[in-house]
Amino acid sequence: MPPVKGLWLGYSRPGGRATLGLEATGNRVLILGERAAEAALLATYAAREAGIKPVVLDLGGLLANSLSGYIDTFDYRSFLYDSFRLEEPGAWHAQMVAAAYAAVLDLTSEEEAIVNSALQQIASQGDLASPVSVYDVLGKVEGFRGFYVDRLKGRVGGLKLFDAVDDRAVRRLFELGGILDFSRAPYPQAAELAAALVVAKLLALSHSDGHRETAVVLTEAHRLFKSSPRQLHSCRLLAQVLAWPPSTFMATEQSQTLAPQLLQGCQVRVYSSDAWHQRPGATKAILRGTFVLEDTRSRSDLVFVPRRVPVKTSEHLAGRPAKYASPYLTSKILEEVARFSLSTRESVIQFLSPDFLPADIGAEIDSLHARGCLLQEPKDSGSGPRVFAYTVTEKGLSLLVELRK
Repeated sequence: MPPVKGLWLGYSRPGGRATLGLEATGNRVLILGERAAEAALLATYAAREAGIKPVVLDLGGLLANSLSGYIDTFDYRSFLYDSFRLEEPGAWHAQMVAAAYAAVLDLTSEEEAIVNSALQQIASQGDLASPVSVYDVLGKVEGFRGFYVDRLKGRVGGLKLFDAVDDRAVRRLFELGGILDFSRAPYPQAAELAAALVVAKLLALSHSDGHRETAVVLTEAHRLFKSSPRQLHSCRLLAQVLAWPPSTFMATEQSQTLAPQLLQGCQVRVYSSDAWHQRPGATKAILRGTFVLEDTRSRSDLVFVPRRVPVKTSEHLAGRPAKYASPYLTSKILEEVARFSLSTRESVIQFLSPDFLPADIGAEIDSLHARGCLLQEPKDSGSGPRVFAYTVTEKGLSLLVELRK
């Protein structure tokens, strides 16, 4: 990365501005403490301000909610399909994808080798590296059979349910920057695997295209790069992240769960006051609400008060559906419930799933119910037992009339 203006983080205690320079390639910045997400938000905003286009993998959702007015923000599913597509050279990318599965599922080196063999076969056939494809190929990998493969299939099988809403290219994200919000994933491990696969894709692009002038920000880093009790656990994905050209910011509130390789591999660290005081042998006290910027290479530290980041009002709410998923989906749900008196959540999802994603349908039904547009009540089902079904309320009918205009 060519020399850039230092990132303006705040005001130093002696006076003047506190800045973080990214003049050299391979900067590794580890952000620790209860306010780690806040510091990551500050670093992202400052990087954008300094002319860098950051790629943010937001597992927590705070950055997506706060910065979507400044930086393009995407649902994680927008890039999921392209993350499954193996980049050239396919064999190299396939090994990174295997490392991503190993990091998320906490696999041993032997189990990672089985997944890697399956992915090499997928790469040779030009298929996608999705959990469904890996599951189907695991039992056919030459040289691996028996109990361990069956157990591995069970673990991979638990990750088979993934929806993709778009086929956006990760390469464009690398070039233009943006925030990926993983907080809307249906369960934690889905968010972690999706983020790990995007990391593997970014590594493959950096490997094939060479130097990248960008910065990568990862929140809740302890969920991807966690300390493993397994002695034979591989850390190949983390080793590649610590060696790639882009500057990297990794934030976590749970430093006690981090992989020791990550703690040792980051030369620059930003501590919130609680994390600073909890360090082994800590003697220097700082005020609550301040941060410490430490460079382990020069053994220097700088106490600073973080600058305030202006936040734009945005419709992007982390972890919540938008006001309406889409006018067309909202109107279809209301129409179907009004048409069938015994409409349940499951029946509406099943009826509309050929045209919409089940996750979006379910989220919109819940949103309409919470807004008072749908009422759930017991209804007679003929000769059978009574069932709880939805009814469109007056508020829902008014909304439907408005959407039809």
